[in-house]
Amino acid sequence: MELRIDRRPCDLGTKAVAVPGYDAAKLAGPETCREGRSLKITIPATPRNDAAVAFAGDPHAAERFNAALHTAELTAEGSTLIGGTVRLLAASEEGYTLEIRDGGAGWAGNAARRMFSALGVAWQAELTPTTVFESWTDASPVKFFPIHRDEYEQQNSSQDLLPAERLLSVDDYHPFLHIATLVGQIFHEAGYSVKSHFLESEFFRSLYMSGAYSSRDTTAAANRMGFAARRLAPSTATANELGRVAANPKAIANTVGNIVDTATPQSVDADGEAVSGLYNNGNCFSADNGKIVFTPPAEVNVGFEYYLKYTSAHRIVSRTRLKGFDTIYLGPGSEFRFELANRYKDLRGEIVPNFTYRALVFDHVAGTQYRLTYTRNGTADTIWTDFAARSAQVTTPASGTAADPVLLIRSGSQWVPYTGDWALYNGYVGEVGETVVEVRLRTVAESISPQSPKYFNLIYFAGAEEGMSLTLHKECSLRPRFLSGPGFGSRIAFADVAQHRIRQAELLEALAHLFNLRFYTEEATRTVWIEPEEAFFGAGPEVDWTRRTDFSQPVERREIAPEIHEVRTWRYQDGDGAVTRFDAGKESPLLGSWSFETGSYAALQGEKVERNPLFAPSLSDAGHYLNAPSALILRVGDRDDAEEDGSGFTPRIVRYAGMRPLPAGERWGYPSGQAEYPLAAFHLAGDEGFTLCFEDRDGQAGLHRYYDRQVRRESSRERITLSLKLAPHEFETLFSPGTGAPDIRSVFRIDTGAGVARAVLHAVGDYDPQKASVRCTFNRLTED
Repeated sequence: MELRIDRRPCDLGTKAVAVPGYDAAKLAGPETCREGRSLKITIPATPRNDAAVAFAGDPHAAERFNAALHTAELTAEGSTLIGGTVRLLAASEEGYTLEIRDGGAGWAGNAARRMFSALGVAWQAELTPTTVFESWTDASPVKFFPIHRDEYEQQNSSQDLLPAERLLSVDDYHPFLHIATLVGQIFHEAGYSVKSHFLESEFFRSLYMSGAYSSRDTTAAANRMGFAARRLAPSTATANELGRVAANPKAIANTVGNIVDTATPQSVDADGEAVSGLYNNGNCFSADNGKIVFTPPAEVNVGFEYYLKYTSAHRIVSRTRLKGFDTIYLGPGSEFRFELANRYKDLRGEIVPNFTYRALVFDHVAGTQYRLTYTRNGTADTIWTDFAARSAQVTTPASGTAADPVLLIRSGSQWVPYTGDWALYNGYVGEVGETVVEVRLRTVAESISPQSPKYFNLIYFAGAEEGMSLTLHKECSLRPRFLSGPGFGSRIAFADVAQHRIRQAELLEALAHLFNLRFYTEEATRTVWIEPEEAFFGAGPEVDWTRRTDFSQPVERREIAPEIHEVRTWRYQDGDGAVTRFDAGKESPLLGSWSFETGSYAALQGEKVERNPLFAPSLSDAGHYLNAPSALILRVGDRDDAEEDGSGFTPRIVRYAGMRPLPAGERWGYPSGQAEYPLAAFHLAGDEGFTLCFEDRDGQAGLHRYYDRQVRRESSRERITLSLKLAPHEFETLFSPGTGAPDIRSVFRIDTGAGVARAVLHAVGDYDPQKASVRCTFNRLTED
């Protein structure tokens, strides 16, 4: 054997040196990967060694060995048995005691020290509808997926022709972070390359985790200067020549007055009902010459949350859009533009007898003549009506059949098919009407002080035609938001959407738990191999070592079952409101939970729960967005939690399935206006479904598939410990995957003395190259 310190040859003593081996348990995650191998060795005090350790035996030596970083390498027959940093533990006249540390993986130590938000992912954007929409299809590491905050739904008035159109604002889209990018960045910043079929798979690259905006305890600020204000009565105004209605009490005309009226507790509205939830701490909300104003007692950075509900007059302009009040201006930098969706159903494919319809031609030009035909009792081209206006009411006969309406246009002396946009609605639908709009908006934080208070008199609604009416409902509300999270129009970078208070290692630990990952690091090349357990063991070449058994040493066989519990359960963190209610209605299993019964009387009694350290399960529900009721939207938060304000929620993992088409007649409104939507889900049933549950659910294979081989082996198989004859170069290549030689990932055929078994390495004992023999422990596979 040869020892070199800082590449300088050293003299070895006469005692045999046992090189530390390997333990497969240290591959299970970043925490255990931080632990490396270490070897204590004593070398004699010879002139050559004295110089190598900076004359440590001399108390008057000019330098101290441990004051600088040194490396050492122990080899045998040209093969490196261990190498790494070295430190001096003791010095005497007889010799020097050193410790060579083949240190733990540097990336693991780096990930354990650094905060998650410190990842240098190159991304920045402005929080606008364009950013949200473009993120669904671009290569951005941050995508904004729609979420539905768990809440008790508001009921619509029985007089409303259609339910209120709840517009999705940027607050209804939450940032989700591309997990493959995050993992790659963790290793890149630590200076390591990764080899992994799993991490490069389409499945893994479709995974995203919820991001987080910065948050802090705002109780003190809210107690000192918080308020909740509401309107007391509805107010109606008509649009001016610019199509606007102001929310300004000082405007002479075309105004609905202040956006809200009061924050005084116990106020009674115009209907004589007490308004709940009002408060005005420090009387910071007041009126100044009729204008509402927020005057904090000290300078504060604050945004504002508006809940607005109004009825807009509209005119149908296409099968997908209404003309009405479709712009809300809340002050500089906060102009919210959207489209009013046409939710009236086109009935051209559903003609029934004895029913009145309205034919509506969207691109009508004055003077144009139309003919509407249909197939009656099997006779095509039956004339239904002629008309020369933008719309006309028609009624089908009381008996017989009617189908296939066709609109013709007069061209000279002939009738030819109309190629423009038109529709056939229920007869009560007019060209003009009213629609109720509901939206929640949060503005960018701004600096407000007693000397520079915030007035709310620059607000207006726009986009309508002159004379169209707008009625502001009494449910409108306003409150300050002291959280530092970004609002509409804010400039944000990756750090702003990654404010989880976790270390980078916690993400890797969570992923290791979900997919039963194994991490092996070759420090010399700074390469990390990562695969699920089943794929990791078997990735190396399968090798026949049946003739390597050293039968001069005993062969031990013992079951694994006594080391494990009779029941083991893998699950997520506790779910939020929607998940809790879902689980309460099911007998078993809980969403995202899977249990395995060992089936051996030798197992430890009781249940051991392996809970994911980071993520919680999620539910996706349809019916929350009336323009696209079929869309599945992630549901977050807990409606019964008094402390929950909807701004944050437990971290969760989802799979992005891309843009999914909506059924005919449905459209995803703001901000895309398209007949498709971004589908991100934790669990999805159906032919194209998937699940991130541990259990099988709705015919989808759960994540337990990454544990199946391991748990079956542990419950029914054994560990075999025996001695193997290994040359130094074979010991070295065990720890160098990818060379083509057998390595720790290989499947080995070994001779136990009672037969041949297929097994994978569980541990390698200390290696003495002079004996060329080492004790190894194998896990016997279920497939011999």
